[in-house]
Amino acid sequence: MDSKSVGIVGAGVSGLAACKHALDKGFRPVVFEADGSVGGVWAHTLESTRLQAPTTAFRFSDLAWPPESAREAYPGHRRVMEYIRSYARAFDLLKHIRFHSQVLGVEYLGATEEEVMGWDQWSGDGTAFGAVKGGGWRLTVQDLKVGSTEVFVVDFLILCIGRHSGTPNIPEFPANGPELFKGKILHSLDYSYMDDGDAAEFVRGKRVTVIGSGKSAFDIAAEVAKVNGAAQPCTIVYRTRHWLVHKSSVWGVDLSYFYLNRISQLLVHKPGEGFLRCMLAAALSPLRWAISKAIETYYKWSVPLRKHGMVPDYSFSFAMSSCLIAMLPEGFYDRVDEGSIVLRKSKAVGFSSDGVVLRDRNES
Repeated sequence: MDSKSVGIVGAGVSGLAACKHALDKGFRPVVFEADGSVGGVWAHTLESTRLQAPTTAFRFSDLAWPPESAREAYPGHRRVMEYIRSYARAFDLLKHIRFHSQVLGVEYLGATEEEVMGWDQWSGDGTAFGAVKGGGWRLTVQDLKVGSTEVFVVDFLILCIGRHSGTPNIPEFPANGPELFKGKILHSLDYSYMDDGDAAEFVRGKRVTVIGSGKSAFDIAAEVAKVNGAAQPCTIVYRTRHWLVHKSSVWGVDLSYFYLNRISQLLVHKPGEGFLRCMLAAALSPLRWAISKAIETYYKWSVPLRKHGMVPDYSFSFAMSSCLIAMLPEGFYDRVDEGSIVLRKSKAVGFSSDGVVLRDRNES
């Protein structure tokens, strides 16, 4: 009996792990990667990008970090990329990857959409490949080098495209849109695709405004400030304050001991929980509140959040459960203190011919 074929979209961390797992199970994987290398989002990052978690919490279960990287608390993106490449080499995965291959469309074979909607279980019977005769997936794939299109049929499909799959998320502006602005507008994704030297030259000597308060906004502002200094400060316009911290431990204790172990899960209500677990979580809610407040106090003390009006409006526990925690760029608030980064809060922004218009009509 022939082994089953498995199509995998994306050659990032999860795509490589899926490919290796499929090979271990005796399947025939083929990975479609639109880029020219493995690594996914790590292949195109900002110069200052580093790991957001310790190496003990971000690693393949079957390949340890090399000693020189493991000694760093948060390795930079170059070391992360080398680790990802070493995984692909160690398990001979590269021969199963089709680079510069963009999946344009996916179609399920063997059952109509109405039949699929009527299933109570995955694939009709709850098994991986299903009992539907002729079931499978048809993928339309474009070779980005030559422009040709090819169709592949696989028995099983795994999507490993992640949250950042190469498509910029640009909001709509009902009025005063970016078309009014005579300068250059760039999405953070496009900026991250630049070489480090090109990115530095692109912002050198320019008045730069970064809209947003997520991890990439803070990283870009820190890089601009490093290039231009206080002579040409970079302005961050934000609507929501987030928990960006300088390390993932409090008083020397890693956050995973508070939120990512089995005991900590007893403090949280879950869908479908029984009566006893519901009562236990309710009884322990004061402890959950106390842990969150203690950690918030530590970060407010160790990071000048109050000084710069950057204390978030939501709890640290909510941020952890929603994966909203991120690492600050090194020396970020030092840059704010020296005047090379300016923080401005606004509920909405628009554009004029020569700047960004905040809701209070001030221009940046």
